Order: sequence, then structure tokens, then C-alpha cells
Amino acid sequence: MPSISKQPNLSQQVLRHIYKQIQDGTLKTGDKLPTNRALAEELEVSILTVQRSMKQLEAQGTVTCHRRTGTFLTDPKSITSPKIQSGLIGLFVPGFYSDFHLDILQELEDGMMEEGKLVSINFTRSDPERELTLLRTLARQRLEALVYLPSPRVVGSESHSKTIGSWINRYIEEGTQILFADLCPKGFESRLVSLDDSRAGSMLTNKLIEHGHSNIAFLGSTHLPSAGQRLSGHYKALKKAGLPINEDWHLDIQILQSKDWVERTEHSIREMLSLYPEITGFVISDQTTAETVYKILNELPKRKFSAEQSIAALFETPTPPFDALAWMHIPGKRMGKKICQILLENHAADYQPGHTKIRPTFWKG
Repeated sequence: MPSISKQPNLSQQVLRHIYKQIQDGTLKTGDKLPTNRALAEELEVSILTVQRSMKQLEAQGTVTCHRRTGTFLTDPKSITSPKIQSGLIGLFVPGFYSDFHLDILQELEDGMMEEGKLVSINFTRSDPERELTLLRTLARQRLEALVYLPSPRVVGSESHSKTIGSWINRYIEEGTQILFADLCPKGFESRLVSLDDSRAGSMLTNKLIEHGHSNIAFLGSTHLPSAGQRLSGHYKALKKAGLPINEDWHLDIQILQSKDWVERTEHSIREMLSLYPEITGFVISDQTTAETVYKILNELPKRKFSAEQSIAALFETPTPPFDALAWMHIPGKRMGKKICQILLENHAADYQPGHTKIRPTFWKG
């Protein structure tokens, strides 16, 4: 088994001390740092450890060391947040509800174990309070990195998202690298690995257009940013094709907001079809809603297109639940591989790779 240490690397401890003093304004450009001996006594480390840390800071241009006059801060902007080197990777996941979550876990475990690191799996059960409790608890574990799949309830709630976000910032300040998969709280998009959702919306819509549909509805949880981007891609494809954009043909699915959300969704879909019988095509952002639409369409007689020819959707299970015009699998494996690549590049804790978008592809049976 890999050797996992929960104790701070002593050189990292020195670097973190200097980093925090720069961040809070205690040290400014041109200031003289305490002597190596004084730092060693204050932080209870050896002088050799301090010397090693100063050489690292000098190499990246943060300080200039003079043998007689001391060490001076020359470029505070060049310092990066020292990353914890514990070998322990945390994974926050709602639960293994589909192969999407299992695929991410498998890729993460395989990639990390090859490098002698361990993955700690933590189930949040889509409960915002539990997510917060886990963040508080694992703050003591000195995680090297945390891969976080937040629940829709957290991302969809401004108050929960803000509270979770404050804890995430504390983790980053302490040296844990954070990456999000699929969804993220507002403000953390530069740490998100997700499907290229706008392109996915356009591609699904274009499949329906190519098949002869001109009145196309969009069904998705657009209170979440991922589905909101899919809706924008849907509108973009309609506009390019010169087809009508009717906001009444957009149904916001309140996914997981209540225990009866599936029943509520079914009622809303039936109501939409009753009000707008001219709709023939459906771009759908989640598998459960796609299955509901398929069930309803099969109950309706004398439609221009069959149920199978009317649906272009995303899905999360190993294979689509029924034949449809177009299916797109949420790519857990490719997201997991990309997350491993970023983590193993060994960036600083405050490194932000930018919103990493995985190119969507259609499922081929």
C-alpha cells in the first residue's frame, strides 16, 4: 500500500508561512525576511529546512538572498500556494447512482494508485448539510487534492453554494488542490471539468432538425449551469436553422428538488403537450426525463413522428434505456482521465486550469 502521511512536509510548512504573510500584507515588496535561524525557531524546524525553502523561493524569483545583508522579498506575485504532499486524494460524490460516477471513481483510483496515492471516497447523498459536515471533518485529514461532484441541491441553492464555497477557499488556502466534476458552485468555473454543454445542446438539436423536426422543445434543469448552457446551445442551433424559438417550449425540470420530482415532471410534460400539440421534437438534458417523455409519447395516437424519432437526449447509465433519434452519454471516463492528468501535473494548490470542456460525442450501439 502507498505510504500516506497526514503530517505536513516541513519545507512546505515554511513556504506556507511565507505565502500567508504575503497574502495578508505582513510582507511587502522590498521587505527583509527574518533570518533563517529566527524562522527555524518560530516554526520549530531545522535551519537546513529553512535554507532549502529559501532556495526554492529564490529559484522562482520571489526572494533575493544575500549572504551578508539577508533575504529580501522581490516579487510577491511569483509565489504560489504550496500544495500539501500527503498522497491522500479525497472524492466527494453524491452516490454511485449511475456508471457516470463509477467511471470517474475508477479512472481516479487507477491514475492515483499508479503514482502511490490513495483515494478516500465520501458519499454526500445529495444532502447539502452532509456535504458541509464532510468538508468540516476532512479538513483535518490534510488532503493533497479534493475531487468534488456537488449535488444539484448545493449548486441550485445560493446560500448552500456560498457556504460550501467559503470552505473550499479555506481548503485551497491550506494547500489542497480542488477540482470539480460536472457541476460546481458559482465562482469556481475555473476549476471545473465538464461536458461541453453548449455544444451538446446544439448537436442534439441539429439531429432533430436533420430528421425533419421544426417545432422543438427543450426539457432540462436550467436552474443548473450545465443545463442552462445546453439550452443556449439549443437556441443557437434553432436560430442558425431559422426555426422558431418559443420560450414556452422550454420546461425547467426541478431535478431532485423534492421526492416527487418525477411525478411533477410528468404532469408538466403532459400539460405542455396539451397546450402545444404542434411540438414534435424534444431535446432532453437528463435520462429520467427522457424516459418520462418516451412513456407519454407512446400513449399518444396519430403523431407525425414515433416516440423513438422524437427524442434526442443525454443519459447516465451504461447504455440508453430505449431507442431514440440521438443519445449522448455523459463522459465519466474522459472526465476522470482529464482530472487525473491535471492532478498529476503537480500544480500549486491555487492553480486554476480554467473550465475544461470535454467534447461531446453521440452514442453508437
